[in-house]
Amino acid sequence: MQPLTDSLLFTIVITLLAIAILIAVHEAGHFFVARWCKVKVLRFAIGFGKPLWQRVGGDGTEYVLGTIPLGGYVRMLDSRNDALTEQERNLAFDQQSVYKRIAIVAAGPLVNLLFAALLYGGVQYVGVPQLLPVIGQVMPGSPAAAAQIPAGQLINAVDGVTTRSWQDVNIQLLRHMGESNAIQIQLQALDMSSLQAQAEQEPGQRGVQQLVSESAPRHYSLVVKNWLSEVSDQSPISQLGVAVWRPQVSVKLAKVAHGGAAQQAGLQPGDLITHFNNEPVDKYAVFVNRVQELPGQSVPVIYTRQGEVLQTAVRLQSKPLEDGRLIGVIGIEIAPLSWPDSLVVKPDLSIWQALEGGVAQVGKMISLTYNGITRMLMGEVSIEHLSGPISIAQVASDSAAMGVVSFITFLAYISVSLGVLNLLPVPMLDGGHLLYYLVELITGRPVSDGVQQLGMRIGMALVVGVMLIALFNDITRL
Repeated sequence: MQPLTDSLLFTIVITLLAIAILIAVHEAGHFFVARWCKVKVLRFAIGFGKPLWQRVGGDGTEYVLGTIPLGGYVRMLDSRNDALTEQERNLAFDQQSVYKRIAIVAAGPLVNLLFAALLYGGVQYVGVPQLLPVIGQVMPGSPAAAAQIPAGQLINAVDGVTTRSWQDVNIQLLRHMGESNAIQIQLQALDMSSLQAQAEQEPGQRGVQQLVSESAPRHYSLVVKNWLSEVSDQSPISQLGVAVWRPQVSVKLAKVAHGGAAQQAGLQPGDLITHFNNEPVDKYAVFVNRVQELPGQSVPVIYTRQGEVLQTAVRLQSKPLEDGRLIGVIGIEIAPLSWPDSLVVKPDLSIWQALEGGVAQVGKMISLTYNGITRMLMGEVSIEHLSGPISIAQVASDSAAMGVVSFITFLAYISVSLGVLNLLPVPMLDGGHLLYYLVELITGRPVSDGVQQLGMRIGMALVVGVMLIALFNDITRL
């Protein structure tokens, strides 16, 4: 049976929920600042189409929840659209001072940024554990291999910025998007045998675990060309050519599938497989690869049970893949090792420290977003990086399936993007209106309706064009 989190319905529901939350936050910014500026709000709407729910509040505002939650708006009293009495004139949006109009328009995207800071701060306050960035493998032919970076290294800093997690490393690598230069990395060699021994200790029987360094920190310079300019499914870390260190897990059976090849051969939970097809195996990943290479074959297996060395023959079962190939299946599960305590960092912050961290995180994301937009406009980064509704829906679904914290982090990231994009000086967006008001401040008179209407058409063409490119990119990735 297909898991609920893998279903199309789950993806649709989670995506619409995420969009509705972010639109509500954005429009609430416009709404509350308009009310604070004594502007009469006629309608506060989330979604379009036939209303699912609506009512008129005591303040005279009509509140509406539409059938299609893919947008929203705050409709204010405006002499350009509404017939006003003399008493209502001071309540109209267009009759307010330019400073009040700026405040009302800017409130939407700014509240999105504030909302993201609160979400990031909340995640930091809860203290979500993160892994220190330790390199487990360096891929041949990669930038990391070219710089002669060895495995078993802790990434202390990238470009002089301390990195306490893989997320920190990713952010620093993204700052070089589209560049052809050198990325400076400070590494610390670790005693990997000590780290593996820590992972093999039972969690309830561990003492104080600490990282053991083998030498002083060293600096490496990684030369990259057109870094991340082309679209790839890989993360910046993977494109750098390094993989996350994971504890080496032995082939000790935790479960044996009923009717599977292992059970038919007499294997039991607790058995430790030491040899497969007459070759020693001490890593589960290696064992899985060898099993998959021999579908349907009978293979000799040596294992230990309560200190006794035993041998049996296992006839592997076959499993077809989507491309028609067959892989071998043995029908076992192993007990994974937990991460060493020395590798796990769990922030213990006060609420003010967490909020400060949330604001700092938003600052980093704003910088990355504008940097990406700028490099895309300059042609240094492919427009194929643009993602549309299909990609967003998939990421929303995946993050929700991974847990509440992942979904909250996703909401924060999209909220930053929504705030930043709306501040761009493009007619039709909030930033376009702010541009008009800036011109009004400088010239002392409002931009003419004709110019605004022309700008609206240009802005509409730009926004629709970008949306079509993003949607096309989504479809080509399917």
